[in-house]
Amino acid sequence: MAGRVKTWVWIVLGLILAVVVCVVAVAGAGFYFFSQHIQTHEASAATAGRDFEEIRKRFAGQKPLVELDSHGNFVKSNPDRTSTTNGRVPEQLNVLAYDADDGGAGRVVRVTIPFWLLRLKTKGGNINFNGNRMDLEDLKLSVEDLERYGPTLIVDHRSDDGKRVLVWSQ
Repeated sequence: MAGRVKTWVWIVLGLILAVVVCVVAVAGAGFYFFSQHIQTHEASAATAGRDFEEIRKRFAGQKPLVELDSHGNFVKSNPDRTSTTNGRVPEQLNVLAYDADDGGAGRVVRVTIPFWLLRLKTKGGNINFNGNRMDLEDLKLSVEDLERYGPTLIVDHRSDDGKRVLVWSQ
């Protein structure tokens, strides 16, 4: 019986194959998820400005929950602002960022993060403002705060070098 492979060898090989298939499936699902939630395109400063103003109009007269200085450093949060939920709980957190190149054109990046993902990952998830990494705790906010405010403007940041970041929930 020298040519016969033991049953336990087939079981081990089957388990290894199943693990490899699962890892590939999770990696593929992750790639698909992020490709559906991150969009980038090149734009002039004027075009990017119109994109920002279109979104900013939704929150006309509303002060951002978090204020940053021109270098992206935390200045203060405005948690005492009145809630405008109208019974609506936000479903996603959106980030719109523009980084101007030296030639005038730049890149616009839009990221959409579902709130269920924020609830899962409240610790260690951070946002990068001009090289300064911050998480919700650094911004003096929690996911519960964001839900309490409902769809709202969170950050409207402009730097001296033409970069801009807008964060809002909807």
